[in-house]
Amino acid sequence: MPPRSFRLLLIAIFSLGLLGSPVAENDDADVPWVREREAVHEQATNAFAKQDWNQAQHLYNRILEHEPRNPLILANLGSVEYQLDDLKACTQYLEMALALKNDLHASREMLGMAYYQDKQPYRALAALARAVGDQPKEARAHNQLAVVLQAMKWFDGAESSLKTAVQLDPEYLDAHYNLALFYLDTEPRRLKLARKHYEIAKQLGMASSELMEKRLK
Repeated sequence: MPPRSFRLLLIAIFSLGLLGSPVAENDDADVPWVREREAVHEQATNAFAKQDWNQAQHLYNRILEHEPRNPLILANLGSVEYQLDDLKACTQYLEMALALKNDLHASREMLGMAYYQDKQPYRALAALARAVGDQPKEARAHNQLAVVLQAMKWFDGAESSLKTAVQLDPEYLDAHYNLALFYLDTEPRRLKLARKHYEIAKQLGMASSELMEKRLK
């Protein structure tokens, strides 16, 4: 699991709405499926939105029986497996999705975090470095990359990534909180900077932490 030194943003990917409705691969060869696919897609999307992960898993697998190369459904199923804590399945589906559609940026970020949680830091680093390269102005990608960099004790890179995140999005609560923790957890401790980013995080809506208050004294 991620170290307590960081707040992570779990990424939700929907098959309909945010990513659009996928198209069946061969409608002529699967006429019965064509008739019911819209209803099944809608059921899967609703299950995902309600965080009914087991039902979503069942429905996405059903869709894949008919549309095995649908990258959006593969990405969604990877996201579901992440929530079910099956990191092997998660990375498998996300890799398949990205091989078919390499601009699923949120999926690449989730792939990196899944590899990280599965104790594969170099694969995590590769995925998140690619995510940052593909979307250099996405603060979330820089924040996620910092998680892995600090875990690998590449402190200069972690600090740089977190600074970039808050520069890109000054109201990014998680990145400010992570910076506060970074300045407390690395040597030499920088209490003034830690307090600054902790206070910003609170102003942005984070609840006060008794433990953080003690550490900042």
